[in-house]
Amino acid sequence: MKIRFFEPPPAQKAGGLHAAIDSLRNALVTLGHQIRINVDKTLRGNCHAVHFHGMWQSGFPTIARACRRSGTPYIFSPHGMLEPWAQKKKWWKKWPYFHLVEKRWISQAACILATSQGEAERLRLIFPRTRIEFLPLGLTAAARPDYERARSTLGWTADENVLLFLSRIHEKKGLDLLLTALANLHGTWPAATRLVIVGPKEQRHYAAQCQEFATRNAARLPKVDWIGAVWGDDRWPYFQGADLFCLPTHSENFGLAVLESCQVGTPALTTTETPWADSLGDGRGFIARPEVADITAQLQRYFAKPRTTPEERRALAEWAWANFDWHNLAPRYLALYASLR
Repeated sequence: MKIRFFEPPPAQKAGGLHAAIDSLRNALVTLGHQIRINVDKTLRGNCHAVHFHGMWQSGFPTIARACRRSGTPYIFSPHGMLEPWAQKKKWWKKWPYFHLVEKRWISQAACILATSQGEAERLRLIFPRTRIEFLPLGLTAAARPDYERARSTLGWTADENVLLFLSRIHEKKGLDLLLTALANLHGTWPAATRLVIVGPKEQRHYAAQCQEFATRNAARLPKVDWIGAVWGDDRWPYFQGADLFCLPTHSENFGLAVLESCQVGTPALTTTETPWADSLGDGRGFIARPEVADITAQLQRYFAKPRTTPEERRALAEWAWANFDWHNLAPRYLALYASLR
């Protein structure tokens, strides 16, 4: 099967999303299929389908028209760009363009593909006459639990309780909520608690506000390490060695970092605005509304039993691998592509 992917240019690619798309491509190629990315926008030659990843790209409507002229079906994956939180940002700029340009070519897709059931339900309200399906993203690397070695590598001692925030430092990700909740819990978390913040300062003003809050409230917070951006395989020891991964986000259509934490056996605290509420809310993790009071309550629940046993880590990792390994997911993507003709 020949599939063509069209994605945003490198300068606009989000790290986690790019890794997920690339891992999908690699899984399909391993199964013997041909995937070409951002090439031959005239669609010369035969291909089974075109898959658009993301939106707001000026060339996508033109490629979609070429698809319709050649009779090539296309799939559109918004990857969260039409979620309610995203809609509110620069709405005065986005929504006239959406209704004038984007909505038409998207609504003519053979299928709109969401990465979660919740995203699919919201997309059906916007595109009621278009076929909507959902398939999750998969694991982007072969990382497994390696708690002791990771902590040794990073210099974290055995008695420390390490909370990890690994994401873009952006208001959407809710770092301010986490800092405030921890300050509210002063005196209740274990003495040897450390908050490790890993990620690029995508919003410099917001990052400065978070750092200023941490400095002003240093006496009420655990030790805070500001690591900066860490990319690729270098980020895995942080996931593997942490005791709790925290993503108190305001909106995620999938939340790949939560899955990455789970695949190495580290429990996660995240919010109801991700698709993880059902699967992690049954004891595998900690789910809160993106509000200080609720995040505080979930941290209190975590601090009541802050250590995860090796057996619990292994069970969490096995669950993630069983459900999100591309060996299991890639055939479902192929079945979707095959259903378009």
